[in-house]
Amino acid sequence: MKRPARPKPRVLLLWPGTEGAAAGNFGVPQLVLLATYLRKHTGVDIEIRDLVGEAVLSKSGRPNLAQILDHEDGRGYDIIAFSVYSSFDLLKCEAIASIARERWPEAVIVAGGYHASARPTEIVYEGSAFDVCVVGEGEKPLVEIVESVLGGEPMRQRILGPDAIDDLDVLPATDWSFLNRYRGVARKMASQTQLYLSRGCPFDCAFCMERAKREVSWRSLSVERAVEEMVLLHRFLDLRTWTLYIADALFGMKKRWRRAFLTELAKLNLPVEKIWLLIRVDLVTDEDLELFDDANCGLGFGLESGDPTLLAAIRKAGKLDDYLERMMEVAAWARERDVPWGANIITGHPGETPATLERSAKYMENLFLDKRGTTGFLSVDAFRLYPGSPIDTERAHYERTYGTRFHRPSWWQDGDQAFLAEWIDPSSELTYLEREEMQHRLLGPVLDRIEDNFVYQGKARDYFVRAIRGQAKQSDPAQRLYFMDRYYAWMKYLGFGSRAVEQRRDHQALHDVAKARRALSIPSVLKKADAGEDDFARVMTDALSEVPRENFVPLDLTRESVKDRALALDPSGASTISAMHAYALSFSLLEIEEGDVVLDAGGGTGYGAALLSELVGETGRVVSIEIDPDHSEDASRNLASRENARAVCGDVLDLSGVTAEELLAINKVTVGFALEEIPRAFIEKLAPGCVIVAPLIDGDAQTLTRATLTSARALQTTEHARVVYVPTRRGSLPSRRKKQKPARGRRLPLAD
Repeated sequence: MKRPARPKPRVLLLWPGTEGAAAGNFGVPQLVLLATYLRKHTGVDIEIRDLVGEAVLSKSGRPNLAQILDHEDGRGYDIIAFSVYSSFDLLKCEAIASIARERWPEAVIVAGGYHASARPTEIVYEGSAFDVCVVGEGEKPLVEIVESVLGGEPMRQRILGPDAIDDLDVLPATDWSFLNRYRGVARKMASQTQLYLSRGCPFDCAFCMERAKREVSWRSLSVERAVEEMVLLHRFLDLRTWTLYIADALFGMKKRWRRAFLTELAKLNLPVEKIWLLIRVDLVTDEDLELFDDANCGLGFGLESGDPTLLAAIRKAGKLDDYLERMMEVAAWARERDVPWGANIITGHPGETPATLERSAKYMENLFLDKRGTTGFLSVDAFRLYPGSPIDTERAHYERTYGTRFHRPSWWQDGDQAFLAEWIDPSSELTYLEREEMQHRLLGPVLDRIEDNFVYQGKARDYFVRAIRGQAKQSDPAQRLYFMDRYYAWMKYLGFGSRAVEQRRDHQALHDVAKARRALSIPSVLKKADAGEDDFARVMTDALSEVPRENFVPLDLTRESVKDRALALDPSGASTISAMHAYALSFSLLEIEEGDVVLDAGGGTGYGAALLSELVGETGRVVSIEIDPDHSEDASRNLASRENARAVCGDVLDLSGVTAEELLAINKVTVGFALEEIPRAFIEKLAPGCVIVAPLIDGDAQTLTRATLTSARALQTTEHARVVYVPTRRGSLPSRRKKQKPARGRRLPLAD
């Protein structure tokens, strides 16, 4: 009797979405190429799932992992392979792989991609959800994995590769039908599609991950096959209205191939909006520009810097002065032929100094703001440390040579990857924060002016204008504030909070950015406070604008400080900095005027007192009283530069800490916490005529109440808005703070 045939293995290739260079494109050609090759050589059933597409298809807008990881008949997959394309994708892939492992314990779970190639031992280890890591190109290793399943001995705890394909023409013609599931929603996923025509890049740029794949020789499809791949993609997708990105690490390295392909591509006359590709500027001649123009191509150049000194640190090959001169020549040729192009530069690369950044910015100004106009656009990226790059493997060299500090060299294992990947002091002369400030101060104005100088009039002009505008938004205060916020948060998390508080207080770029963001909230703040358009509204606007609220909140709430909301000052939540409109409302009810002497009761870290010091002017005074010694200490520091304001630690309920002279002079009181009633000490110690605004508890609610102390020591009250404040705290509170030595020197001794 024959033994039943073993079921044909089922393979799932999973694209998790990425923050890398492939982000924002439709097509995942990496997986389509693998699927096509694998089916030809093994005959297995293969499915591709793109989580970006699954989110679009889903009614909820989120991919359903349970459905994705189950085969349609419920039997599951024998092999589940993840593309860990970028280091940004690692944690996401690990999480999904853990779900897959729990759901299908017998499946072989595989990871490949740039990060997997660079750090295979971070993929396969005891207890990992992954069974196999593929280093480099995946076609041949995936065939081995399938054969292990067919043979009844599925691979476990293995690292495969590198096993590159030397002749790309042995690859079968790409079968785009693997993506039929997404064709109907392709335009909702992206406006640009992509494919590959070659592999490898033999250049040794210091920041690049390409060498993680091990095989770096440049190999291309034949010209005939490359043209055929273009046709196949068009037949599948209909490229009209699409931009096509040729995603090769280095397009057309060999001149003969490049020119033959461009000639055939021009004859093909694909109805695509524009073909976009990456090529080295020192490979391009005027004759190439004519061919690119005829073939409807736009060119992307990894320029990296406009300074020869830094280009040497980046390991750009060739004569570096000539390299920059060639870029100027290519820009002029492109302008004459109306060919669009883009150049990318990296700021803060290890070795960057203020001088190199200034020279680079000046070069960009000359390159893009030529009075004759430009057909190019500029993209600017902060340096990111990628595993497998030459810098990663030679970190000690950069630390010794330039004084570079890599604060979180394994950043992909933490949250906050967008910030941590960039958290680097480029040199002993340039810290992270200084780089950030210089980048936006020097290059922001260049990016802002490129659109007005952009003279390209050919196909897909709108596409390039959108790219120009997108880059100009890099200096948007909201984006900058995110990175500054994360810097201070991580300083706190790593135990350098006291030093970071001092640094934040003097961080002018932060204050400028936060002020710009607060300005967006101020109109609604005044509206909620019913402040109108009188003199009070004017001075309150000035106070909200000028007082840096970010200095008064915990380090990890720096970004939140620009929002009109209450923020906890400590983990207990018992003490807060009130929403901006709450201060405006209380101060409006108090009718604060210049010359007033105001008690800020429950003053926290001093933000309300700082606002009041602006409102009462030089002839007025403000006393902030706070029961929490740590908050009071912070308030004293925060108010130190304000001659008309001081902070004391004491109990508001008995006014301890306020001098007799101050008690006689105080004519207005604002209370920042909920009271059962106006304290007896207020009635007994404050001068008649004093006005008090406080939230009073009324059953389960609180009402903001205005009370005037009469000469008979009685209170005349009027009720106003319903509010929510923290409750009263009584008695003395111990300090929770460990005393730290003050920071010395400009550079902070941060641990990895």
